[in-house]
Order: sequence, then C-alpha cells, then structure tokens
Amino acid sequence: MLRSWFDRLLGRAPAPPPPRGARREVAAPRATAAAPMLPAAVGAHRPLVSAQGGIAGFEFRIADAALQRLRGRADPAAASAGTAALLAAMRLTAQRGQVAFCELPLVWLVRAGDDARLQAGMQIALAPADAEDAAIEGLPTLISGWRASGAAIGWRPDAAPAGLGADARPDFVLLQSDGATAALVDSLRSWRARQPALPLIVLDLPGLDALEAVLLAGAALAGCAIDGAGEPKEARALPAQTQQLLRLMNQLAQDADTAEVVKAIKADVGLSYRLLRQLNSAALSPGGAELGSIEQAVALLGRNELYRWVSVLLVRQAPARPVSSALQSMALARARFFELLAESRGETPAGALFTLGLASMLPQLLQTRLVDALASLQLHRQAAAALLERQGPWVEYLTLAEVLDEGDLVEAAEMAAAYGGLPQVLLLSAKAWLFASSAGKPPV
Repeated sequence: MLRSWFDRLLGRAPAPPPPRGARREVAAPRATAAAPMLPAAVGAHRPLVSAQGGIAGFEFRIADAALQRLRGRADPAAASAGTAALLAAMRLTAQRGQVAFCELPLVWLVRAGDDARLQAGMQIALAPADAEDAAIEGLPTLISGWRASGAAIGWRPDAAPAGLGADARPDFVLLQSDGATAALVDSLRSWRARQPALPLIVLDLPGLDALEAVLLAGAALAGCAIDGAGEPKEARALPAQTQQLLRLMNQLAQDADTAEVVKAIKADVGLSYRLLRQLNSAALSPGGAELGSIEQAVALLGRNELYRWVSVLLVRQAPARPVSSALQSMALARARFFELLAESRGETPAGALFTLGLASMLPQLLQTRLVDALASLQLHRQAAAALLERQGPWVEYLTLAEVLDEGDLVEAAEMAAAYGGLPQVLLLSAKAWLFASSAGKPPV
C-alpha cells in the first residue's frame, strides 16, 4: 500500500526512477532479508526541540508541494491512505514517549475514519480550512473524541475550523516563521503575556540562532532546517581535549595498531578514567571482575564499539548553548544514518561514512570552522571532497540528508532509489534516531 500511495502522490509509474543523470551510477542494493516497511516511510520527519533544548519528538510532514498536488487532484483514496499511514508512523513515535506532530487538512483526518486512531503524545494541527471542510458534520463531537484519546488538537492563529464556533479553544497554537525572527519573537512574547498557559509551536525556522531565540521567547516546541556544515557566526578554537578525541577517532578510523590506540588513551588521564568507568559500570568484564588496565578495556570493547564510544564522548564536548543537547543527538543520528545507508548498498568502508556524517555537523556542534574541525581528522578522500568542495560520489549522502530535512518527498524519492527506495531510506533514518536517543552519556 505504501509504495502504491507514493506512486500516486508523486505522479509516476510504480517502478522506482533511476538516479539523476547528474549523479553517478550506483549498484543495486544487496539482497537482504525483507525488512518491515514501517509507516514511517510516509512522511519525512524533522526533530522538534523543546524549551529545555533537547529532542522532544518529531514533526511528520508531507511537503507543501505534495500536499497541494493531492488537494488539487481531489483524490480522496490517496489522501486517506496517506493519512492512515502517517498517523500509524506517529503512533510508533508516541509509544516511545516522544511527541509526534503533524499538520493535516481536517477533511483528511475525518475521512481516515477508524484508521485515524489518535493517542497521547500525538499533536495534530488542523490545516487552514478549505471548501470541503464546510460539509463536515458534528465537528465538535469529533474533536472531543480525538482529545479524549489523549491527543492535542490545535491550529494556526485565526484559523479555527468553521464548525467549532467563535469560542473554540486550541490545545496549542502553531506559528510559522516567515524569516523575520525579531517579529516572531515579539509575537511569541505577546502570546505569552495574553495566554501564558497556551503551548506555542514554531516551525520552519531559518536556522539555529532563530531556533534558540524563539525557545528563549517562550515557544514550547520549535523546529528548523539544520545546515550542519554552515560556519558559525563566531568560531572558536577547539579545546585540547576535543582535539585529542578527534585524533583518537582518526587513529581508530585508520585502523592504527592497538598499541598506538592504547598509548593515545593513556596519554589522557581523564579519558582513561572514563573508559574504565564506562566498562566497569556496564558490567562487561568477564565474570564481573573489575577491569584495571586500558589494554583490557580496549580488547574487550573492540574497535567498532570503542570508535562509537569516542564519537559519543566527542559530541558531549559541545559548548553550552540552549540547543546543545539537540545538536548532539542530531550529530549522532546523521552519522549513524550515513553508515546505515552505506551498508544498505555495500559502500565500503561504511565506517568512513559514519565519520562523514559526524564531521558534517562538527562546525555547528563545536562552534568552530569546518577546516579547524577537520584538521585533526584524516578524512577519507571522498569524505573530504564532499565536505570541503561539495564534489565526488559521497556528496550524495549530504544532499539526501538535506532534502529529507526540508521535507521534499518528490526530490527525496528520486535520490532514495539508489538505496532501496524512499520507504527503506526513511526506515534507516528512524533507526538512526533510535541509535542517537539510546546512546548513553559517557561517565564524567
């Protein structure tokens, strides 16, 4: 059903399109055991940041162009199928204790019928009314039922559904950014003064600075596109400990001799302590005996897990700012996403793609220039070309991540064909976010 719905949405034949001519030819993905096509494949999803600066959940979205296409074609069956699958994806997120947000036309939600099962953690913004909404009967009863299930129902300012009456009150208000951050901050403060208990959600912000500004002004949730490699306005020099972690990551990525890796860890007393404490607290040592040497710790953990542990420790070096926690999760999710994409089509070495994903977020994460962040990393030549010159075959990974972040399903579907199709790509994206959310903080 999902693939059929995508074909109808994108207006194409069922067969997946080949990669664009401007991009290199790639081999078909290796045959693997059939993976479940989770409904998360229906809508691109963007992380939502809470007022506390962490990832609170995700905004599920159908791109505006696709939304208008479905509306213009008056295809109720496609709209209902898409709505049902989108809501199923949202339920999976809500069941993990995260916010699942989307904006949908009211008539789509109504037509989904029994498939429109809502629950606590789901937040639905009713899109501005169109002509079909006027025919909906018993709207107050419908919305009361959705709220009784635990879902929150809201809308944009002055866009309450016509069938609710003048006294209708939303559970939250959705504000859209038009790029004027100062005016948006003023609007948020005005809302806070008038209705201090009403949650405000702000989407489509132009960048991290705007995101932090609206959170400080009182937004409950906010989302923006993340230009990972964009240079920060005020770059800073990397601390010695951060440089040491980057060098250690490079040694592990280059498969340096174990003795050299052990020597590098021992040269940093704090790092040695963290590593031993990590393994001892995790009760990974044979027979529960406490590990007393770095050599034992490195041998037990293994190169791959040690590399990931150092990566997590690196992202925790981010300087304090309102969205530090969210940035750390974004960096780990992108790194794992690139690694999973590489594995899905047999790209080698897949670990170098993990480094590419992580490195692409370092400027914003560490508040430093890209060249400074990469100085201690001897990147794979294709990773360096992608990051520094936007050239070479691996730039596809960066472009795909950016397109997904923008919510452009039409563009993403074409690019995703090389990785098994859009449903498979978004399934891998969901797995990457699970990895980022489960990556524990290294002990301090």
